[in-house]
Amino acid sequence: MKFIHTADWHLGNTFHGHDRSEEHHHFLKHLLDLISTRRPDALIVAGDIFDTPNPSARAEAMLYDFLLEATSRVQGLQIVLIAGNHDSGSRLEAPAALLKSHNVYVRGTVRRKDNGEPDFTEHLLPLATLDSNEAVCVCHTLPFLRTTDCPPGTSPEEALRLFFKGMAKAQAKSDFKGLPVIVAAHFYASGAEICAVEHSERIVIGGQEAVNVNVVGKQVSYAALGHIHKPQTVGGETMVCYSGSPLPLSFSELHYRRGVNWVEIDADGEVQVEHIPYSPLRTLISIPESGDAASVDEVFSAIEKLPARRDGVCSDAAPYVELKIREEQPEPWLMHDLLAALEEKDVRFCRVLRRLPNEKKTANDDVRGLVIEETTPLDLAQRIYSERYDETMPTPLKDRFLQATERALQEQGEEGSEDDETP
Repeated sequence: MKFIHTADWHLGNTFHGHDRSEEHHHFLKHLLDLISTRRPDALIVAGDIFDTPNPSARAEAMLYDFLLEATSRVQGLQIVLIAGNHDSGSRLEAPAALLKSHNVYVRGTVRRKDNGEPDFTEHLLPLATLDSNEAVCVCHTLPFLRTTDCPPGTSPEEALRLFFKGMAKAQAKSDFKGLPVIVAAHFYASGAEICAVEHSERIVIGGQEAVNVNVVGKQVSYAALGHIHKPQTVGGETMVCYSGSPLPLSFSELHYRRGVNWVEIDADGEVQVEHIPYSPLRTLISIPESGDAASVDEVFSAIEKLPARRDGVCSDAAPYVELKIREEQPEPWLMHDLLAALEEKDVRFCRVLRRLPNEKKTANDDVRGLVIEETTPLDLAQRIYSERYDETMPTPLKDRFLQATERALQEQGEEGSEDDETP
């Protein structure tokens, strides 16, 4: 059995206001070419296919165009999609019946029996090789578990353990008893290396949200996990792997490797894993690349060395850039001068992180500690919502929050004007 493991595409994502459609097209084309060349028996996408629960029509079209092209290029290719914490499971499953006719199998929500108990059999997907209709392994599919999916009074780890045990028992009673097991799941395994400061992977950190990797069970040949953006094996177990995200979701991921996992499993369940590298269309540039921050003169000197635009237009591959500046004295025109210096450079400006005069740096500070200066009320609200509900804030709620913020600022301005007129 040969398959590709990938995850965390985040289709529809914008990076500091920049549209990423070209980047996603670039990755999906790379993946299609890889599928055509290596001809895997299956493709497993382990969650966070979209960046939001309510993706744009453009993002959805990108996914379905890819699925159609992939299954057309390799006849018999099976594709397994599970929902991550950024996805709407029910929305992902909406076209499931149609997708199944193209060998695309979606598990976005927990399947249940009439009595409300989980139907573990529905989460078992037998997989065959391209040249046979006979199952050679079984994929245990588990989308991201939300609070409502967990039995009352259970921790996330207890709930995950219950589901994986339930699927193992269901397979033991099925016609596929004894076949090698692949897991497709989306959760935060303890021991996984993440960025502990930037918010992109900090939606849920620590406490009961980090679960022991042994929840998947002892008889699993390979666990294809999503949720963590850095490719890695977990807990010293070579069978438990994160493929990582194909695109960086924050500047803290500057040095992450990108790619997908190529996995081969023999009849005895023995596994070989190869990480196939991928070079994204656009890279990240941090000035300075390492260290806390640089002086104003040093930053301007680095900007001067950046490549120039052709005909005044950014190229498709123009990288994203952040500037980290240490100000020795107040610089009221600094932002204006920085933007002017970058105007003719072939880069996409994202942000400036400024360490101000007399700002004390504590022992726990990290270069990312500078981010607090650019935090907006919406950033704080989204962070609180994610920590409380284990999912991203829905777009309609974001819109209402922005409207309320704008209204509050208007009212504050009106009150200030009245005060100014008071004799």
